[in-house]
Amino acid sequence: MNYCEGKLGSKYLRQSERTNPVLAGDLRRSRHTRHSDCFCQFGIRHRGKSVRRAREVFAGNEFGLGAFTVGIMILTHPERLRHYDDLWIDCAGDEYSPDGAADFCDAPYFLFSDGWVKFDAGRIDYCCDYYGSASGFLPECPIS
Repeated sequence: MNYCEGKLGSKYLRQSERTNPVLAGDLRRSRHTRHSDCFCQFGIRHRGKSVRRAREVFAGNEFGLGAFTVGIMILTHPERLRHYDDLWIDCAGDEYSPDGAADFCDAPYFLFSDGWVKFDAGRIDYCCDYYGSASGFLPECPIS
C-alpha cells in the first residue's frame, strides 16, 4: 500500500545531498570503487534515531539509502519485513515534500501492517524504537 500515491515525482521526492553523488557514480575520491563494493544495512545501526540524527552521525563512508534502493532490498529479502513488530525502515537517503512546495521536511519509510508492506513518509525529526534508517557504506572511501 502506498500512502504517497500520486505524490512521488521530483516535486515531492528527491535524493539527499550526501546520497546523490554516491548513486550518481560521482566518486572522485576513488576511481576503483564500484557500486558492487557498497555494503548496506536495513536500519539496525540507527534504530531509535530520527532520520535527522542518523544523517548527523553517519560514518565518513556511510550514506542514507533511498526508497528505490530500500524497496529493492525488501523485494530481494522479503523476510526482513513480514511482521508488525519488525523494524520499520526509514529511507534516510531521500527527502520528501508532503505538499510538493519545496519544503523537504519528511523522509519516506516502509512498514508492515495489516498483512502488507506499506510505504509512507514522516517527519525527519521523529524518533521511535521501532524505526531505523537504512544506510550504505563504501569501503575506504570517505564521502564529503
